[in-house]
Amino acid sequence: MKAINIITWLVFPVMVVAVLGGGVWAIDAGHEPSLVAGVGTFVSLALVVVLERLLPYRKDWNQSQGDLGADLLYLPSYFGINALVQPLVVAGIVLGGGLLSQSLDVGLWPSDWPLLAQFLLACVVVEFFDYWPHRWMHEVPLLWRFHAIHHNPKRLYWLNATRAHFGEVVFRGIFNAIPLAVLGAGGEVLALIGLANSLLGLFQHANINFKLGPLSWVFSVGEMHRWHHSVKVSEANHNYGSNFLFWDVVFGTRYRDTERSGPDRLGIENDHIPSSWWSQLGVPFKKTSSNPE
Repeated sequence: MKAINIITWLVFPVMVVAVLGGGVWAIDAGHEPSLVAGVGTFVSLALVVVLERLLPYRKDWNQSQGDLGADLLYLPSYFGINALVQPLVVAGIVLGGGLLSQSLDVGLWPSDWPLLAQFLLACVVVEFFDYWPHRWMHEVPLLWRFHAIHHNPKRLYWLNATRAHFGEVVFRGIFNAIPLAVLGAGGEVLALIGLANSLLGLFQHANINFKLGPLSWVFSVGEMHRWHHSVKVSEANHNYGSNFLFWDVVFGTRYRDTERSGPDRLGIENDHIPSSWWSQLGVPFKKTSSNPE
């Protein structure tokens, strides 16, 4: 039991240092950024899937609850839509950012900084541009209809990370593409941000029993994100950070009940969302999902 307790404290920070620290080192060493991000993502996925079996937060969450079929279809649709939308958005923004840099006669991105410093700055910037769209999806009824699909499940496991209606993927994807493209961040930084999104997105929803301690002020994963999926709106409308809690701390939306490791129930009260992927695509266009407010 003592060994397991130690593992619950070490598993997350060790993974972050190994994957993200290894990514910075590999790119600095001259390896192809996209290859580094791809390998890091594959390794992260494999380890998280194994850890869910060896160290589950709740064993029953490793069993399908009628959601597996839909989740398996959201996985390719999520990446497919991002692959189509973001390059088009980025292309236009990069052109605008280039013209802005030219008119100011100065580079907008500190490309002379060490790669690690650039990556940390990028995390803070990108999180700001995802915090608000995510928060709006909880506070604006029309947007909530799209986001409700993500909150519908009664359990959390790694596939929840890509469970998002195409409308949400497009909406948040556009905002995510804006900041670094405008500022002119290099491919190395973009690759590391992609790797961070993969690793932390997996840990955010993973059914793994791990502890954060002081890191609960920094990372929006594990326990902190379980509160965000609570069936109680007073608990759920918090912790909007995609990977980090920087802006939740700043804007007063960070939430944690230190007496419990998570909410009593997950999902949406009075939920009428169907279980099939195809039926869920039409949900936002009907008034069938409960408003979070």
